[in-house]
Amino acid sequence: MKKQIFKVWMILAAFCTQGINGQTELTSDAYKNSQLNDSLAFRNIYNEAMLRGHSYARLGELCKKVGSRLSGSDQAEKGIEWAVNMLNSYHFDSVYKQPVLVPRWERGEQDAVKLESPYLTKILKDREAMAAANVKINQVAFPNSPNPIMECEAFLEQNLKPSKVIDLPATALGGSVGGKISAGLVVVKTRSQLDSLGKMGLLSGKIVLLAASMDEAILNTFQAYGGCVNQRVNGANWCSPYGAIGVLVRSVSNRCDLHPHTGVTHYEKDVKPIPIAAVATSVADMLVWLVSNDPQLKISMDLQCKTLADRMSANVIAQTTGEKSPNEIISFGGHFDSWDEGEGAHDDGAGCMHAFEALRILKAIGYKPKHTLRCVFWINEENGLRGGTEYARLAQMNREVHIAALESDRGGFTPQGFGVDSSLLADVVKFQHLLNQYGFGSLEKGGGGADIGPLKKSYPNIPFVSFIPDPQRYFDVHHAETDVFESVNKRELELGCAAVAMMIYIIDQQLP
Repeated sequence: MKKQIFKVWMILAAFCTQGINGQTELTSDAYKNSQLNDSLAFRNIYNEAMLRGHSYARLGELCKKVGSRLSGSDQAEKGIEWAVNMLNSYHFDSVYKQPVLVPRWERGEQDAVKLESPYLTKILKDREAMAAANVKINQVAFPNSPNPIMECEAFLEQNLKPSKVIDLPATALGGSVGGKISAGLVVVKTRSQLDSLGKMGLLSGKIVLLAASMDEAILNTFQAYGGCVNQRVNGANWCSPYGAIGVLVRSVSNRCDLHPHTGVTHYEKDVKPIPIAAVATSVADMLVWLVSNDPQLKISMDLQCKTLADRMSANVIAQTTGEKSPNEIISFGGHFDSWDEGEGAHDDGAGCMHAFEALRILKAIGYKPKHTLRCVFWINEENGLRGGTEYARLAQMNREVHIAALESDRGGFTPQGFGVDSSLLADVVKFQHLLNQYGFGSLEKGGGGADIGPLKKSYPNIPFVSFIPDPQRYFDVHHAETDVFESVNKRELELGCAAVAMMIYIIDQQLP
């Protein structure tokens, strides 16, 4: 049945991809025979992306034929072979794999995090008490939130009978050790609060819930994410020295729902590793309230995850050779790996499609670049950054001349602009009036990204650029089972591809 559904989807995607090919005013042939000018180039790029785009169908293949692509997994290797074959089908000047040794962490059997709460069991048996409790929760615990307990209530009503033990939506964090533990729960919202309780011995033998949430007052959700993601990355390092035996983390997301978000965690060398998992945001909010009402509450964690020996994997590279300066390289791409939750559609399948489609579009409209344009699908960004690190090491070892780099790793949402290094910003701003015609947003000082970060260390004087899409929905699906192909809007993805292609064109034109 699934195969039949996929075949139907592929037929429909093909129709969407073909669209209205015959209705464009500026064809590739017209572009080749016309005088090169920026306005015409932008129009052709936009038309190619929106009328004859390939990104949406290719992303659908990646998500539905391959799925999640955790570094070191068989799925990731299957995806790499798909990527090589896909890129080869477009006859770029070269397509190849760049070997990278990556870590290998496996989740194992399904994560199990269970709640035992006599107080909640009593509420479940008494619907009037449940209703009264919800009123209290909304008025006292969450006065500024739009009923964050609602989905938990629905979850309890639809999936549970009054029971002593309740399965909670949770997911082990990438890199966590396995283990089977049970203990009382201590809620902590700040690092200072954690240290205070730890010094008093109140965390010893307990499971700690790190319950800080993203600051909703911050407009830039990436900034808000940065303000609380440390509890996920370093939670075990903070809690283990105080004798805690396990850690739960409130999922780092703006959305209040029942989908837990995973992500990387790590252990310092002198810290005893303890199991650590994320719980869904609404579950975390419920636990915060329950702890204050139920001193007998207990949490059980049974994680089967483990770390295996490193495995050889690869970055995937496709490029078009420059006509004027073939040895000077403009690199651009996204990371190919994803977490094992969801399909890695926005994070970062979309970024890879932005890069591939930009290279395809420029080739399709007959653009002959001055410099070599290199599209890179980096591996292992999520839990090691070895793909970006190895790419930079080999570039320096092989004495490659890199002159610029661009990264897309913020999802496939509507373009809002680019962050551009100050050394290039003045040259790029000249094109703002043309970008404005397509609503591609502002150009601001910035640039960079995780995978091109190591390249920045090797080539500190070259300009770096980051693609900036609308950030408001990204953390709804980031690292969660909801990051699937269906969450990507076709038009938004194609607009992003056009924007990236235009920026690569600008960089190639502006650099000598």
